[in-house]
Amino acid sequence: MIVTAGLAWYDEPTDLLEACVRGAAEIADRIVAIDGAYRRYPDAQPASPSEQVDTIRRVAAEVGLEADVYIPDQLWAGQVEKRTFLLRRAAEGSDWLALIDADHIIHANREAARKELEEYDPSVVLLTVPFYTPTNPVRSVRKSSASHWHAGLAGKWIDHTHLVRALPGFRVERFHYWYSALYRGKRVWVPFGGTPSRKLGARPYPVMPAHPIEAYYEVEHVTLLRDERHILAGRAFCNDRVMVVKQTGQEDDVPGLPPPVFDYETVPY
Repeated sequence: MIVTAGLAWYDEPTDLLEACVRGAAEIADRIVAIDGAYRRYPDAQPASPSEQVDTIRRVAAEVGLEADVYIPDQLWAGQVEKRTFLLRRAAEGSDWLALIDADHIIHANREAARKELEEYDPSVVLLTVPFYTPTNPVRSVRKSSASHWHAGLAGKWIDHTHLVRALPGFRVERFHYWYSALYRGKRVWVPFGGTPSRKLGARPYPVMPAHPIEAYYEVEHVTLLRDERHILAGRAFCNDRVMVVKQTGQEDDVPGLPPPVFDYETVPY
């Protein structure tokens, strides 16, 4: 059984990347890490500083993870394009995927969790895990948050969809949390952020159920502990994304959109 951690990152502190990769070793055999900014992100560059790539590769070697690090030569249209690329690349040769952001740190009983994954019937496609977002001890929740979604998680545990079978045909549709794939030859939703809504134009695929993992497995979501620069950049990106969705019904950059005007103050939904 091969478990792959799938990481999309751009311009992150090296200590955060180190913690993320060390956490990935609690479940995975390898890590696929996809670099690069979105076209509508503040000060966007195609690739992160080289020390970040070096950190991912060094730490992966230290903890015994095979590392596939992809460095693009152009900006991504947005989260939909980048996450689709990540899912498809990570699924190659894998049985399960653990999908992480740079601010996700996995804490798990590796042996028990992997044994559980091996024993699941093939009909089990999605697993939820306990997901905790610690508050910032020196900054208010508002000042620590890129969006109201982030603020609403402060100090809370939730059940978070995190592990998914490496199905063929992965794609992210319209929104960064609407995932679909092929299951037994038919397209299904494998949702990571709630059930796709027909009112918002979701296609009428069957929705695969998610099951809670039983082994000890937690994800620490340290987004509220980010430095001010990253918080404000994320906030500006999310504000622009609200405008993009209103105009296009999806999240990625497309021809005809006005250039972004970054709002670093408003905390968007």
